[in-house]
Amino acid sequence: MYPDSSPPSSPDNLHGVTVSQTVVINRPMDLVCGATLPSHSLVFETYGTLNKARSNAILICHALSGDHHVAGIDTEGKIGWWDHYIGPGKAIDTNKFFVVCPNNIGSCFGSTGPTSNNSRTGKAYGDSFPSIQVRDWVESQKYLMDHLKIECWAAVIGGSLGGMQAMCWSLAYPDKLKYAVVIAAAIKLSAQNIAFNEIARRAIQSDVEFKEGHYLDHETSPKQALR
Repeated sequence: MYPDSSPPSSPDNLHGVTVSQTVVINRPMDLVCGATLPSHSLVFETYGTLNKARSNAILICHALSGDHHVAGIDTEGKIGWWDHYIGPGKAIDTNKFFVVCPNNIGSCFGSTGPTSNNSRTGKAYGDSFPSIQVRDWVESQKYLMDHLKIECWAAVIGGSLGGMQAMCWSLAYPDKLKYAVVIAAAIKLSAQNIAFNEIARRAIQSDVEFKEGHYLDHETSPKQALR
């Protein structure tokens, strides 16, 4: 938690290296599928400075294959996927706004997901990780919002699957955001889009190295299917 006199800040994404943060949410979260995560971790990055009124925060929601590193250069030299648009003097101006971008649960980039340890079994979740829906990501982001003591987002912004999250925010918590910026997204997928995603899932699951989702136990990964 942050005292009111010392709001969180992050390095300017044009100077220095952006460093990710991790918060452990020690509260059960009921998922849409009916399962419950007893706790979960969220990896996130921030850019700019949160003002004293905590009214200038923008939430960035990443797309299906995205992650929390949305701007600047990280410790491995990787440039953020929306670096052209986030930073001092850019479209999302970090001289004015405090930008927050979390990595969604169920991802493979640090937040709780299939490669995380299942406290009930002592092993990685693997293929037993619960099915996640857009509403679940929004609920997890709401927990992060509470952790940062932000009462209302100045905007929630996302493209593709991130845009679906922005729409979900506007429906689930209309009083918790001033604007929703939805890019290249719709309220639901077409039958064709669902079919393409099913083909991708089956390709990965049919890889001999997938090992029913427990590929880490076998020190391998379904790289051929991912190609």
